Order: sequence, then C-alpha cells, then structure tokens
Amino acid sequence: MALGRIPRFSPSFSPAEALIAARYLARDGDDGPVVEKFERTFADFVGARHAVMVPSARYGFHLLLKGWGFGPGDEVILPALTYFAIPALAKATGLTPVFADIGLTTHVLDPDAFEAAITPRTKAVVPTHLFGTPCDMDRIRAIAARHGIKVIEDVAQAAGARYRGQRVGGLGDAAYYTFGLTKNITTLSGAMVTTSDDALAAAVRAEVDAGSLGSRRTAAKEALVGTAMMIATHPLVYPFAVHPAIVLGNRLGKDPIHERFGEAPRTYETVPGYYREARPRAVQAAVGLKQLERIEALNGARVRNGRFLDEHLANVPGLEVPTYPEGAEPIYMSFVVHHRDRDGLAAALRSRGVDTTVGYMSNCADSDLFPDERARCPNAERAYHDLLHLPVHPNLSDADRRHMCEAVRQSCLELGP
Repeated sequence: MALGRIPRFSPSFSPAEALIAARYLARDGDDGPVVEKFERTFADFVGARHAVMVPSARYGFHLLLKGWGFGPGDEVILPALTYFAIPALAKATGLTPVFADIGLTTHVLDPDAFEAAITPRTKAVVPTHLFGTPCDMDRIRAIAARHGIKVIEDVAQAAGARYRGQRVGGLGDAAYYTFGLTKNITTLSGAMVTTSDDALAAAVRAEVDAGSLGSRRTAAKEALVGTAMMIATHPLVYPFAVHPAIVLGNRLGKDPIHERFGEAPRTYETVPGYYREARPRAVQAAVGLKQLERIEALNGARVRNGRFLDEHLANVPGLEVPTYPEGAEPIYMSFVVHHRDRDGLAAALRSRGVDTTVGYMSNCADSDLFPDERARCPNAERAYHDLLHLPVHPNLSDADRRHMCEAVRQSCLELGP
C-alpha cells in the first residue's frame, strides 16, 4: 500500500465478478439452474447435504427456527457479543434470547457459560464463529446432545474456516451465512442456509420458493457499490482520496465507512421488515460460484496475514491479542486486539496511516434493546469496550504488515501500559 496508508478492509469482489455481474444483469433472466448449481457446490464445500440460498442471514435464521416449530415459550442461547439483529430476530419470532458469556480474547461462546444458561425451555444454541474464529464445537455439541438442544452455527464471518480439519457450517444441525460486500465471500447481498436435515431443508426451500424474485435493481446497485469499493481501496486511489476523507471525518466525530455499512439499532419489533422474502437471482449465484473458486486463496492470504500479526504483536505492552480455542483453524476475517484506550489507539494508528474500526458487535446482554433479557457477561462487556479491528485483508503486502506492526508498537508505547 503506497505511502503507508492501509484501509481497514478490502472487498473480495474483483473485476472477474464485476464482469459476471454485468453479463447476467444485462440479460435479466431468472436462471434457476445457476442458483441450483451454486447451492450444490456450496453444500459440497461445507460438507452438508443441503444448501438453500435465502435473502439474508437473519431471514435464514428465522426459517430455521420456524422449520423446527420453535416459538413462544422457547429459548435460544446466544453469545452475548454478537450482532444485535440475530437475538432481535429470535425475539421477533417469539423465542426468548438467553445470553451467555464469551471467552475474553477468543470472542466466541464459552461452553461452560452455555451449559450454565440451559433451562428446560432451551431449544437451540447459536455458536457464532465470530471474526472468523471457530467455536469449541466438540464441547458445544456434546453439551447440546446431552440436553437435546439444536445447534445452529452462525458462519456469517467464517466461511471456509475449519475446526479439527472440518469446515464450520457442517458441524451442527444447521447453519446460516451472509454474503454481503464486506464478507470474505459475496453474492451482491443474500445468504445461505446449510443443513443435513432433509425435512428442515425442504421446509426452508418451500418458504423461499413461495417468494417473488429478488430485485434486479438491488443486485445492480450492489454490483456498482462493490466496484466502487474495489476502486476506492486500490493502492493508487486509497492513500490520496479515501484516507484523507476518513481522517477528516474522524476529526469531525464521524466514521464515514462505519456509517455507510453499519445498521442503526432498532427495536426488535422492526426486525422482520429488514429482509425481503425473495428468491435469489441468477446473477447472485453466478458471482458466488466465481467467489468459491477463489475463496481458498483469499482465506489463505488472510491466514498468512493473521499469523504474522499473531507473532509480531504478541508482546506489545498494553495490547491483548486474540486467542483461539483448541482445534480451531481461523480464517482471520478480523484481527481483533484489546487496549484499555482503544479510541486513543485508533487515533494514533490513523495518524500513522492505519485505518481501524470498532466494528458492529454489541454486548447484547447489557443492551436497551433487550431489557428483559439482561445477563451478567463480564468478558463480553470488557471486550465490547476494549476491542479494535486491525486490517488483515488479503491485499496487505509484506511492507503493509510490517508498517502496521511498527505503528501499533509505537502507538502503544505512546499511550503507556
């Protein structure tokens, strides 16, 4: 990256996907076989019998809960540190979200906290492979089996990650993914549900097939935004046009990227309106198929970058680096560090050309959105206040990695222990 200016993320969307999107949008057909091929290919990739494209991850989650007949009076256990829309969707579906604590620096569900949260009303647990780090699935599955609880994997940030050699998403009873533009695999929005439960897959597919075809305009808009992101994060563009705008916005108390891609918190009653009950378009599946051809290479680059950061930031004073459950093979969708003055660290890094973000996760166990479901989850609370995402995307060069590590080291020394 020129001039030592490093963007917080870089999209997986490439010129190859842009050309595919243009071709399919121009013909504007509902090519069902392309969707079916993507679903079959994705199911094989994950190691599940079925994959069904859905409009969004939260809608997929809703269909899983509905497919099993869960509803009022039932409980679902979720990690406290998560994206607010998932527990909000559970509540809107009629279930009660129950929050369990995380490992402080793994950021994923603590199996002991999960087991402690179980009641006779518990129907499901959602191990969220947050930031690309797989949960301790052996222990979670064993606990769930003892209590007759369904395991629904949240793989929104971990497509391709493995646990003990097996890809996540095929380890529980079902899983959901999301393919937004900032994910490591994109289909111009949209999502996927995977399962080896034949009856559940049939129920989900029936719901999706009953919907109308997704908006061509929305797909075209996503393709344009993806192309713009690809250009904006290019080494010849970002240092001169985007980074100065981010610095200026931060001085004005704003984060323009966060505001563009974030989602303002809403009350749980409005969550069902967030999704569209629509069938996927051929253009989305075609882009997804191309992405699957590249996902191992893209994830491999993330892993190389993440391991470099693991090694070179391990002993920086005042900094806590991520840890990983035994058996987890993370893809480093994010590299999340903790610092007592994370806002000061973010400002110091920005002054050295390294853009960062606090991300979009919340401590939902202490949120005004869930006043009746509050729980004491100290690790989630501390992580929520201390965490900061460092760039770990595939387009980092060796010079970028070294510059970033030196910037972190100098910034932490300035801030003190």
